Formats: sequence, C-alpha cells, structure tokens
Amino acid sequence: MTIERIRRLATDVPADHAAPPRTPLPNWLLVPGLALLAISLAAYGAFVRDRPFRGTDFNMYLGAAHAFLDGQPVYQLGYTSLAIPYTYPPITLPFLTPLTLLDPRTALTVFNIVGIAAMLLALWFTTKMLGYEGTGGRLGLVAAVGAVLVWTEPLQRNLDLGQINIFVMLLVVADLALPGRSRFKGVGIGAATATKLLPGLFVVYLLLTRRIRAAIVAAGTFVGLTLLGAIIQPGGSYDYWLTGRAFDSHRVISGVRYGGNQSLQGFTARLLGTDQHNTIWWMLSVAVVLVGGLALATALQRHGEEAMAMVVVGFTMLLISPVTWSHYWLWIGPMAVVLIDVARRSRGAARLIAGVVAVAAIAPFLMWPGPYRGDVIPRGLIWQSNQFDGLARRFAVDPYVTTTLVLFALAALWLYWRSRAQRTVLPAVDTANG
Repeated sequence: MTIERIRRLATDVPADHAAPPRTPLPNWLLVPGLALLAISLAAYGAFVRDRPFRGTDFNMYLGAAHAFLDGQPVYQLGYTSLAIPYTYPPITLPFLTPLTLLDPRTALTVFNIVGIAAMLLALWFTTKMLGYEGTGGRLGLVAAVGAVLVWTEPLQRNLDLGQINIFVMLLVVADLALPGRSRFKGVGIGAATATKLLPGLFVVYLLLTRRIRAAIVAAGTFVGLTLLGAIIQPGGSYDYWLTGRAFDSHRVISGVRYGGNQSLQGFTARLLGTDQHNTIWWMLSVAVVLVGGLALATALQRHGEEAMAMVVVGFTMLLISPVTWSHYWLWIGPMAVVLIDVARRSRGAARLIAGVVAVAAIAPFLMWPGPYRGDVIPRGLIWQSNQFDGLARRFAVDPYVTTTLVLFALAALWLYWRSRAQRTVLPAVDTANG
C-alpha cells in the first residue's frame, strides 16, 4: 500500500492551476523594442571599448579548465591575480573546456555575447509563462526590457567578471516555463542545482506546489550529474564535496560587511556593524524570509501566478544565501517583465501605482553616473554609497535587500486584494445567474 502510494506520487501530475489568459501582444512593439536594444548595446559597446572586461571570474574558469585537461588539481588558489579558487562542482569542468580553444580575450567576448542572448531568452520564457502570444510583440517587449537591463549593475558586473549566473538562471526559467505534464520538467532545475547549489530551493518550491514528479526529476538530475562528476573527477569531487569546500562561505567573501555581498548576511552585518559570520540575527532573518518567501510563492502559484512565484523564489534564494554577490541579482530581468504585466492588468489609479512600483523597483539596480578615479562614469548604487549621508547612505549600501523585501510585502498585499476582489465578484455572479 505504501509502495503504491509512493508510486502514484512519483508519476501523477496535478492539473495545472488557473493558467493566465492568452494575451496577444501587438506586432508594432517589435520595431521600437529592437531599436532601443540596438542603441543600448551600441552605447554599451562604446563603454566597454574604453573599459575592457576584467574577466576575473572567467580567468578562474579558464584556469580550472586547463588544470582539468592537464590532469592537475583543480581546487587550488592561483587561477587569477586575486588568487580566487575554483568554486563550482566538478561536473561543470567538461562544459568549460571549449573556452580553452580561443584566446582568452576572444573567448570572454564570445562568452558575454552568448550571455546577453541567454538573458533575452530567459525574458522570452517569462513572457510565455505570463500567457503572452505573438512573436513580434513578445520580441519587442523582450528587446525593450533587455535594453534597460544592459545598464543595470548586476548584468554589467556579471559581464565584466565573465560569470555564469545568466546560464544558471536560464536553466531554471526554461524549466518552469515547460507545461506541467512535460516529462522533462525538473531537468533544468536539477542541472542548475548541480552547477550551483542555490537553485535547489526551487526543488522545495516544486514540492510545496505538489509537483512531486518534477521535484523527483530535479533531484534525480542533480544526483546523476553529481555522480557523473565524481566519475570524471574523483579527486576533485572528494575535495569539493567531502572536505566541506562546497558549503564553506568563508572561502569566497572579502569580509562579511563587503558591499558586494548583497545577502541578508551582508545586510545584517552592515546594519549591526559587525564582522562576525552567522550571527543569531542573520539566522533569524533567514528563517523568517525563507518561510515567508516560500509561503508567498506557493500562494501565488496556486492563484495562477507562476512567473511572479518564480521571481519570489529566485529572490528568496539570493536573500538567504550566506554570500550573494551583486552579480547574482539577475532575477531582476524576469522581475521587470512580471511588474510590467501587473501594470498592464491593472486599471485606473492602480495601473499608475503599478507603473511607479515597476520603475522604483528597477531604479536601485541601475548604473548611475558617479565619480570614479577622476572621471564620471555609470556605476552601481552600491559602489557609490560613500557619496551619501544618513538614510540615503543606508539605502545606497543595501538597496537590493531593501527593495526585495518591500516588493515581497507589496506582492502579498496585491495577492490579498486580488483574492478579496475575486471573492466579492463570484457571489455577485452567482446571484445574477440565480
């Protein structure tokens, strides 16, 4: 009886919750959207020509790939001028080896071009989750949002360092955009978790939303890829998984109060003025945000708001991680599309409020003109906090955490008001039909 029940849980797929209505987007969005993206990319190209990519993390990948191909120990210092050790599981190494076929500068450029395309693809999948139709209109919306994202600190820093975060996010977004009955649902999340452990929170999300089969597929994919990594790199797997390297947050942080760490750990440390890791206040904040974030995401998904729920889980994952560098915050891309959708669905004064919220939510992540080494260039707000005083400085040093917590509160209120309006309308409809 118990075995049969487990089998049903593993094979049955719950019916999809109320899917968003199909919404055709007008084709006229294509031309202005592509024009904005072209102008934005051209301006960014000129900016990069004067300030070439540093490729700090990319050099780490290249060093690890060369060490892997040469049969040398991978998890050691010395791959970059900053002596950064390789911090990813062994299964990632074979996928990095093609980068060694080009000279480092060309490889980094190609890597970042593909990265920008991956961000646009993640936005495309988000529009699918929202029920948008019409290839031209969707491309126009994606291009317009992408044009803005190019001038955000998380994306620019991701490209400057040559990071893989865009590809990890794309795996998750593409997975959740699959139909609920797809046999492949869970594979992307499992692969993302095998690359970086943080996306494992989406497995918990799948369980909470009763998509047991997808959660099992995700877990199985993670285990399978991890075991494959152990076969490919037995020594590296021992170093990574069994010596505690995978779970040691001290190995990658430049002091707990470093402004680049935009997690609850960094937030609470800066707020309290302490250099101590894993304080009780951080643990309490993690517990509250984890429970609250997953509860909010589950409620949103059950009301047919899968895209918004996905963004909430993505942000929750970033908040609770001991170390969340600013370039991890690429979930602002799907966030922007979701907030635009909320504004589109709103009416009257609510649409104006939703539009203001959308602009205010992306503003802290933008690159703003600021002094740097005798020049004035676009820089992220977190790198300009010393230019402010009082509350302005307090917000500038922790804008990502603060903005996200406010958005969580607004999402909860929006869901409450939406549910209340539906409860008010349904009795009226029943009375009219009666």
